[in-house]
Amino acid sequence: MTVHDLAALRAPTKRAQVRHILSERITNDLRPGDPIPSERSLVSELGVSRVTVRQAISDLVEAGRLERVHGKGTFVSGPQVNSRLHLTSFSREMRARGLVPETQVLEGREEDASAEVAQQLQIRPRDAVIRVERLRLADGTPMAYEIGYYPSSIFPGLLESDLNTLYDVFAARYHVIITAGDQTVRAEAADAHQAHVLGTTKRAPLLVQERLTRAGDRPIEFSTSWYRADRYRIHMAIRPLETPSSTS
Repeated sequence: MTVHDLAALRAPTKRAQVRHILSERITNDLRPGDPIPSERSLVSELGVSRVTVRQAISDLVEAGRLERVHGKGTFVSGPQVNSRLHLTSFSREMRARGLVPETQVLEGREEDASAEVAQQLQIRPRDAVIRVERLRLADGTPMAYEIGYYPSSIFPGLLESDLNTLYDVFAARYHVIITAGDQTVRAEAADAHQAHVLGTTKRAPLLVQERLTRAGDRPIEFSTSWYRADRYRIHMAIRPLETPSSTS
């Protein structure tokens, strides 16, 4: 085998070259949510075939660096979070993972409790509750859409407070400390409103977390959070309920 043959074997394929170029742009020039150029533009700019461009993009999609949105194009992926089920605020969890949290309050209002909300919060139907609708972001990328309900009798004047950091407000203004909670997780397809708020497509997979939070014996929060399944994964340690008995 000649020196020329060895050099040819070591040379990266065009697919790898395009993948490297796109990866460098994602790292240095683009932010999560930014679109990459169209396949036609990349073919013209880089002087390679459309098949090569498509393969390189597919590699980066599989690696989680890009995401395809049907009918819109291909975009730089946002952060992906592996979460353990535990009782903490979204902001604290994101900061613990080296991400910059942000909360956008979409709406806050007082209303009569529905039958479901009243049952969860152990109040009477039509008792007043505060409804808070928020969008949660990490490093500028939408992660979760959340609606929470809070008894007005426990939190009078809550709407005048900073609704971005509710758990901190509960502790500082009302001397209410979170002590326990129950949480369930299910899968759901995004409806048109959820897709719009979260910047994804209709019927995209979502992880839905329903939480009932308590301070001592008092239920103080009933909330539902819709997480983008491509951004959020839940980690659980599994242990047997009973230790198997030894047999002789």
